[in-house]
Amino acid sequence: MFKIKPLVAALLTVAAAQAMAADHTSEQRQNGVNNVAEVIQSYGSSNAAKQVQSGWGNDAMVEQTGSLSSSALQTQTANFNEANVNQTLAINSRSVQWQYGHSNEASVSQSGTWGSSAEQRQRGQGNTANTEQGASNGAEAFTKQEGNGNSATSYQYAVNGSKSSLYQDGNLNEGTVSQTLSAGDRALIDQLGDQNMADVMQTWSNGSVAEVEQIGTANNADVYQTGRHQEAYTYSGGKYNIVEVAQRGSNQNGFVHQQGNLHKATLDQRGNGNTATANQIGLDNAAAIDQNGRSQIAKVDQRGGYNQAKVEQQGKYNELNFAQSEVGNILAAHQEGDSNRITGSSTGVNNNVDIDQDGDFNTASVSQNGFFNEADLVQNGQNHAATVMQSGSNHTADVMQSGIGNTALISQAGLNNMAIVSQH
Repeated sequence: MFKIKPLVAALLTVAAAQAMAADHTSEQRQNGVNNVAEVIQSYGSSNAAKQVQSGWGNDAMVEQTGSLSSSALQTQTANFNEANVNQTLAINSRSVQWQYGHSNEASVSQSGTWGSSAEQRQRGQGNTANTEQGASNGAEAFTKQEGNGNSATSYQYAVNGSKSSLYQDGNLNEGTVSQTLSAGDRALIDQLGDQNMADVMQTWSNGSVAEVEQIGTANNADVYQTGRHQEAYTYSGGKYNIVEVAQRGSNQNGFVHQQGNLHKATLDQRGNGNTATANQIGLDNAAAIDQNGRSQIAKVDQRGGYNQAKVEQQGKYNELNFAQSEVGNILAAHQEGDSNRITGSSTGVNNNVDIDQDGDFNTASVSQNGFFNEADLVQNGQNHAATVMQSGSNHTADVMQSGIGNTALISQAGLNNMAIVSQH
């Protein structure tokens, strides 16, 4: 037997009740040549649609069906602008679109919702703003564009209380927010400059937050979240920076801060309660953090140019905190097990660090200051402690520990020193 869901039944009841007590209001003003305005309102109470067009070749369309207290206001000033609003079976929906300039396009469609609101503003030429909210409760979307050739898209479907905001100031920026079957999610894209691209996708999630801020030219950010209570915050200031964040599981936290040019930061989080942070200042630094497990923490700070860091964590309660300064330093770190810890820094030119921790409760500390130094650490087992300190140039330190409870300390200064420790 076919059953009507409570949301659909409520909307149908409101539509049927308001069919007998409709209070429609429509006001349309057009100044110029070849403007087109159309309003269709039915089965609603206190519906109001106001369209004002000045210029040439503007096209405005409002359609409200079976809704309560819906209101759509569209104002277009200049030439060849197009604005469309479609609200169906929605209660207390509100859509406001302002366009100033030439050849701008704005489209809002709200269907089967209550409490939805979408406001889009465009100033300039050739801007495009699209908002789609369907079968959602309390969804909001706000888009503001200033400049030329910007594109903003907000897609929310079957969501509860989710919010989406897109701000674009400049030229040829692209921003997309997609929230699907999620509850209480919040997404923000703020772009200032030219040719920036940002894509936020929240799918099958509950209460996730994503904020992307881009200032400069040709920055690219992709944030993908699925699961529960994910949080991602990214900032890119400069040119040609790349951010990629993927969060799966629950309670993940990702932070990226980029200042300069040609940086790349990649965060991949799976499991529960992991935190990853990448800070990049300078030129062409690269950081990749991969976390799979529970309650792990990884932080990489890069200052200077052409530094590289690759971090992999598997297990639980593993921690890494490492800093790279100046030019061409390389970090490769792998942690697998429980409660392992890595701390350290590389300052100078072309210093390399390779750390592999496999086991539990191992600690490693590496400090390098100089040129062309190299440190390799491998720890297998439990409760190992390794410390390497190198200052100067062309030093090599090798540490390998296997078993339980080994301790190694290497300190080198000067030029061309080599130290090897192997404990089983």
